[in-house]
Amino acid sequence: MLVEEMSLENIRCFEKINIKFQNYRWITLLSQNGSGKSTILQALALLLAGPEGALKLAPRPVGWLRDEEQAGKISIRVHQSDNDPGKFGSERITKSFGYSYFITGGKRLTVRSKTYTEPGVHEHVEKRLTWLRQNAYVSKGTGWFAVGYGAFRRLTRSNQIIVPSLEPQARFTNFITQFNEEEPLSAFERWMVYLDYRIAKEKDKESTRQKELGIAAINKLLPESVKYDSVTAEGRILFDVDGMKVPTISLSDGYRSVLALAGDLVWRLIQAFPESKDPLTEEGIVLIDELDIHLHPMWQRDIAGWLRQQFPNIQFIVATHSPLIAAGAGDQALTLRFALKDGKSVVEPVKNISTMNVDRILQSEAFGLVSPYSPQTQQKIDRYDDLIRRGAGATKKERAELEQLSLFMEEARPIGGPPKPGSIEAKMEAYLEKKLK
Repeated sequence: MLVEEMSLENIRCFEKINIKFQNYRWITLLSQNGSGKSTILQALALLLAGPEGALKLAPRPVGWLRDEEQAGKISIRVHQSDNDPGKFGSERITKSFGYSYFITGGKRLTVRSKTYTEPGVHEHVEKRLTWLRQNAYVSKGTGWFAVGYGAFRRLTRSNQIIVPSLEPQARFTNFITQFNEEEPLSAFERWMVYLDYRIAKEKDKESTRQKELGIAAINKLLPESVKYDSVTAEGRILFDVDGMKVPTISLSDGYRSVLALAGDLVWRLIQAFPESKDPLTEEGIVLIDELDIHLHPMWQRDIAGWLRQQFPNIQFIVATHSPLIAAGAGDQALTLRFALKDGKSVVEPVKNISTMNVDRILQSEAFGLVSPYSPQTQQKIDRYDDLIRRGAGATKKERAELEQLSLFMEEARPIGGPPKPGSIEAKMEAYLEKKLK
């Protein structure tokens, strides 16, 4: 399953917006805080969880409406992948499904001849959505893969002993961390202990295959000095960190964040595609809010490439504040910037971001920074440039100030800006200007 497009009407900062994802497998969402990135991801989660799942995730969607006097609407069009079971239609087979939900608030509203007085999510009943809820959006079904991760991705915080058992979870739990910041991603830990138990007790070949898949994917997403090691007799998972065996509870937040995401994703793919020879290559949708949280800049630069390599057919829709992640997605990615204009959010595509360095990205339309320097440093640079331009017209006091700023500039900005009068750089610039006229 892949998302083709979505639209929102009267939802939070969005008056009306339509986003076409086309055939991109990596979509980066950029914006300042409060411009709608998380709203887009949460709306997608509600739509992809199915009608019953949406009611579990947002039983009372308070604060979702931009204007409480009218209903909001979230819509999506998804495409059925080859390994998603079911066939809609007899004479003419349909693989593209569009459907909508209405959102109501605390004021009395009438939607399609029904009156509502409380906040709620209400499906727009139609044949395609009815078929999807019966064939695709079922809790223990296969295929039709979609999962979402909120900004606070983490493993369990307690140093607990994990009991080796694992039950399939309802579909809405695929998205629960987007709506509940306190919910840990504990599936990875429970899954690895469960597989270790099955292998030890029953020599189970399928458990061995799943464990090998999970360990290989996780190790490739961690630095070379950190590798999965083993499960102890007490049910604790250990990692090899530079030769030392360390339990998951003792790993840094960055490691734990990646482990929680990758481990949970691998487990859910295996559950969704139990007959697949390589579930990591199946198609599906993954939503990630604030991918850059807890990650060192080196990880931020590489994480998009790693995820795309390990899960080549997944459609990632990712929100971030990191220019490194935006550039690291490569040239085959769609980058969208959300901006507030006259109190409402609009979306604008950003082109060629993968070809820029960090400074250029920060000063481009993608982030809109005037300068990559701190405000204090930029103030000194601007003052230095101003004094340089005054030249012979500068006062004695200004020349003394320029002398002091020149010492600062040698350290802060050895190149760039107008050259110092009388310097080699100034003479070269004058010569080139004369020749090029």
